[in-house]
Amino acid sequence: MLVPLDVESLRDAAEALLEALIASGVTEEPDKLRERLGGVLPRDVIAAGQAFILHFRSDALSALAAALGIAPRPLSGEQDRSKEARIILLIVAPPGETSSYLQAVSAFGRVLSREAVVSALHSAQSAEEVVQADALADIRMPGYLSVRDVMVASSLSVRPETTLGDAAEMMLASNVRALPVVSETGEVLGMVSHRELLRYLLPMYVKRASSGEFRAVRRSSEGGTDPRKLPVREVMDRSVLCVSEDQTLADIATTMISRNVDRFPVVREGKLAGFLTRSDIVRRLLGK
Repeated sequence: MLVPLDVESLRDAAEALLEALIASGVTEEPDKLRERLGGVLPRDVIAAGQAFILHFRSDALSALAAALGIAPRPLSGEQDRSKEARIILLIVAPPGETSSYLQAVSAFGRVLSREAVVSALHSAQSAEEVVQADALADIRMPGYLSVRDVMVASSLSVRPETTLGDAAEMMLASNVRALPVVSETGEVLGMVSHRELLRYLLPMYVKRASSGEFRAVRRSSEGGTDPRKLPVREVMDRSVLCVSEDQTLADIATTMISRNVDRFPVVREGKLAGFLTRSDIVRRLLGK
């Protein structure tokens, strides 16, 4: 704990907290850990109530570690300068500790959103006072979390013969970015998303002319098919990875990160049961 955390910016706070962790002996590769921190801000930051939680993973340490700092003055966010906080928490974990990493972010996120905890931490003048005030005593690591605990149970989907135009209207009306394409029995066959809409429905595309300048060229409709009438089976993404509702949230979060996927259809006995997105996971981490 660093109380007071006497810094001028959130980036300075991150560096100070990391140096405190390094000084505590959590790693034998401090330079590797410092280098990894360089890519964290402003991306891996969660605003939890009146606190900022900075988090990342690195193979430069073998166990989860956390450092807490309380600044005497509010620090502004890196992306949204209107967000301010005096409480800064840094959580670092090795890649293999996905479950405890998610649980720690979730637990701290909930506790640091409580006014009573924030007030107790703001009034602390030293690390000893934080411990004595028992401000973090309510932290409880959540138990085993599965996809079932977080997913949105939904039957919203389209059939292979649904036209792309109708699918687009459904996505707009339901405010979703993607729709599973399912068979009569509920088996997931593919996915249609904003990417397919842009690819097939965009009336004009940009082409580089021989002059080297960009100009808009209208697609010819002579002898062609109105893309809005195309069945989604002809345009859908067939390389869709489905997940089971019994899989652990930690495993799915790891897959999302490693494969850069932000949504999964969830299946039960081979049939569509719901949907899981990165936003769903983040909301659960913050107890929303």
